[in-house]
Amino acid sequence: MKQTNSKTIAVVGIATIAVILIGIILIIYSFTKLFFSIEKEVSAAIIATMGTILVSVFSVIYTKYLEKKRLIEQELRDKKLPMYELFVNYWFDLMYKKKLTGKAMEEKEMVAFFKEFTQGLLVWGSDGVISKWSDFRVKMVNNKDGFNERFIIEFEELLLEIRKDTGHKNTKLKKGELLGLFINDIEKYKK
Repeated sequence: MKQTNSKTIAVVGIATIAVILIGIILIIYSFTKLFFSIEKEVSAAIIATMGTILVSVFSVIYTKYLEKKRLIEQELRDKKLPMYELFVNYWFDLMYKKKLTGKAMEEKEMVAFFKEFTQGLLVWGSDGVISKWSDFRVKMVNNKDGFNERFIIEFEELLLEIRKDTGHKNTKLKKGELLGLFINDIEKYKK
């Protein structure tokens, strides 16, 4: 019984599609026949009018598409910026807290940062930033050598990816320039 119903539905579906296609072909045929039966001046005017209308319609549709795309990108950027600012604030606090307050950052603060940042990154981060953060975090956890050259270069690549995700081109930044903003002896790592 079920097989018969499926076959009937399939036949009805194919017949409906065939009727629609035949109807479209007949409409196109009728318009073509009508178009060739009128004078050339009138047909030229019809073509020009149709072209103008189509260009206008497609222009409006394309403009709306671009507006929507820009709006979505702006909304995403608005969500990403606080998260990336949290990231930068954390690293500056980690580097300077002991110099400024005499106390190093506590593990509790570090864990809170990692939780909040990773949670935000999961939802709002670009593929590139997520990939760089994942690589960097794993290397940071497994790092036994301290702040070595490889570790620093990975950190700069992560920072550059974050800048890229927020709209910066990074085309004029050379290796080590970003880190040189806060690492005094960056020259020894740039080799």
